[in-house]
Amino acid sequence: MPRASGRRYFIRILLAASVAAIALGQPAQAQQPSTGNVTFNLPAQSLASALAAYAQQTGIKMAYPATLAAGKSAPALRGAYSRTDALGRLLAGSGLSYRFTGAASATIFDVGVPTTTGSVPDNNSVLLDKITLQARMEGAWGPVDGYVASRSASGTKTDTPLIETPQSVSVVTTDQIRNQKAVSLAEALTYTPGISTQSQTFSRMVDDLMVRGFNAAGPSGNFLRDGMKSQAAVYDLAQEPYGFERLEVLRGASSMLYGQLAPGGAINAISKRPTETPLHEVNVEYGNYDRKQVSADFGGPLNADGTLLYRLTGLFRDADNWVDETPDDKIYIAPALTWKPDEATQLTLLASYQHVDTRFMTPLFLQDISTGRIPRDRFLGEPDFDKYKGDSYALGYIFDHEFDGGLKLHHQARYLASDVDWDYMIANLAPVTDGKLARIASKRFENSYGFTTDTSLEKTFEAMGAEHTLLAGFDTYRRGYDTHRYRGTGPVLLDVDNPVYAGAPTINYRVDRGSDTASDQYGFYLQDQIKIHDKWVLLLGGRYDWSDSTTKSYQNGSVTEQNDDAFTGRAGLVYLFDNGIAPYVSVSQSFSPQAGLDYRTNTALKPNEGLQYEAGVRYQPDGSDLLVSAAVYDLTQTNLVSYDSNGFSYQLGKVRSRGFELEARAQIDDLGIVGAYTYTDTRILESANPLEVGQQQTLVPRNTLSLWADYKLDTLGLSGLTIGGGLRYVGKTNLIDNKQDVPDYLLADAMVKYDFAAIDHKYEGTSLTLNARNLFDKKYYTCVSSDGCRYGEPLTVTATISKKW
Repeated sequence: MPRASGRRYFIRILLAASVAAIALGQPAQAQQPSTGNVTFNLPAQSLASALAAYAQQTGIKMAYPATLAAGKSAPALRGAYSRTDALGRLLAGSGLSYRFTGAASATIFDVGVPTTTGSVPDNNSVLLDKITLQARMEGAWGPVDGYVASRSASGTKTDTPLIETPQSVSVVTTDQIRNQKAVSLAEALTYTPGISTQSQTFSRMVDDLMVRGFNAAGPSGNFLRDGMKSQAAVYDLAQEPYGFERLEVLRGASSMLYGQLAPGGAINAISKRPTETPLHEVNVEYGNYDRKQVSADFGGPLNADGTLLYRLTGLFRDADNWVDETPDDKIYIAPALTWKPDEATQLTLLASYQHVDTRFMTPLFLQDISTGRIPRDRFLGEPDFDKYKGDSYALGYIFDHEFDGGLKLHHQARYLASDVDWDYMIANLAPVTDGKLARIASKRFENSYGFTTDTSLEKTFEAMGAEHTLLAGFDTYRRGYDTHRYRGTGPVLLDVDNPVYAGAPTINYRVDRGSDTASDQYGFYLQDQIKIHDKWVLLLGGRYDWSDSTTKSYQNGSVTEQNDDAFTGRAGLVYLFDNGIAPYVSVSQSFSPQAGLDYRTNTALKPNEGLQYEAGVRYQPDGSDLLVSAAVYDLTQTNLVSYDSNGFSYQLGKVRSRGFELEARAQIDDLGIVGAYTYTDTRILESANPLEVGQQQTLVPRNTLSLWADYKLDTLGLSGLTIGGGLRYVGKTNLIDNKQDVPDYLLADAMVKYDFAAIDHKYEGTSLTLNARNLFDKKYYTCVSSDGCRYGEPLTVTATISKKW
């Protein structure tokens, strides 16, 4: 079955854009700070503290004598300003002025006193030691140095400090993804609370996981890219972590922000975007199972005034897999271009293409895996038949404009599509008998697409003694999923001890078990973040959604139509103590339409509904790279579909999840730490099957614990050397259809990195990193049912040589 013919034209456009970006992407000399606004939220404070905070947000280096700012104060600075305008406002009334000496450097001096190169004289023309303030620029969509983010937009759709967000949010940074050598979205979240994943044999192909005990894949819409829906179907191909600037998890019911979602939470991947400063990175990797990979990331200005910026990210992998006869090949390319004609306007174009060539690992019966009856590296398909080849591509833009008076317009849109040819031998028909495994052939063609938009207006103003950030918006999502599914003519037996492969089976094309689904979702939302006396933060939001869908069955020709609408809301309250402690409470809702009929009433199914109560506390001392978060919650989903012993569907299902989550992130001098603990009690309260009532949800452990730490050994006399390691404990999980639990397991990871600049500065930016996941080669497995088990990944070792300049 042919794929969409437009794909090859899309690839050509990407390649042309990439070549143009490389040709044009030469470092540009900028002598003024970059255009574009930065959103500030600085209270009135001492001038020295205000300048330090300004430097941290803008990345501007500032030099001035310590006595120059002594005894002086700076006014509050709140709102979006250019870097020059913001610095002028902070210095207003102080008798001081400034001069930018480059794109990211400035000197502060007394008005009327001339500056000299490399120094700033005081009023008596006596040279004093200068203070240099240098800090990273961090925004809600930008990069983070180390492991501790302080801002995010996933929880509010505005650039908001995490400590002011009344809902659990975790931010996984690029540094963490790199240091832990995560090769899938699921692996990037293994040190994050509230997340349950399947084996890497599944998650390296498909983004499908559990958040707070609820599934977050496919039509549920819980996977986002840059704040918009990014998955039209489960088998859209897993997202490539090398393309992430950061990965964020908003836990709990969140339909007020993002519309139709399952209640567990949203996973928001932030794309790498063009950079204002030149960026060049190349990585060459080799690992066990003959893993060979090259990745590169380039960015920077395309012209002298910095109004055109680019980013080009790419990856090529040629690898085998720890399962015999299974490749793990990938191509990923993502060009991006930003145009900033003035300080108030910015347009960013984002595109990506991904090709995957691998094979799908069939689920197996628990008894065959738990006893080791089937070796974990055994290929159970047919080499001449099995394949999982897919292409996905996306093209979109993000447009921002600030009008006079501070009103901000944000508009973005994206088209995404995926084509997958998926052939595999299904091997969970029955347990192994007399050494033979019964299999049947499955041939599938998966085609999906999505078109999404989000348009909002944001205004910050003061009213009735409080500061308001008002957000009003409208978003849409058009989703299509066309799947054709065929089976082989009969079971084929395989000797699991001495396999003899029979070749490609015969497929019965007369019966198509697939379907074609098209749906439209659109909604209005309104939110107000109210800050009172710089202590209380009250968040109120509401949304109304509409949804309609049509599904056609290819097997019997039936057509099912569904139309739903719902209101969802959210409210939260945070109190900000001076010492960095911020307790909060919140309540939020979710809803998710579902197609089909209730067998009892023969009426259309109602949408799933979720309701969450959460209370938590964060601790983030001012100016520190430390963030500790804790939360307790009660989350209930109703109107679920359950099935009786005859397989008939009833809208008689209710699941409640209660839990406690703890997360700590720190970057203290040369030490980086990421730690998490989760307790999840997810109970089935109502079901058409009495055996399910009272059971813990499958795949969801009650207890998980993880800890990662790395340390630079320079202070111990081992210059250039960094060591790191982590432990991941996953508690036992329940199988509803089997009295045997899936055992718990403990995995260890390790990292050693050497920076060659310690030998000679001519090697600046060159490093060698060794990573090992599942260091002690622990044998473990994950199960979604007693006939849906897979082995976990064994020891994998990777060496990476990186060059940055």
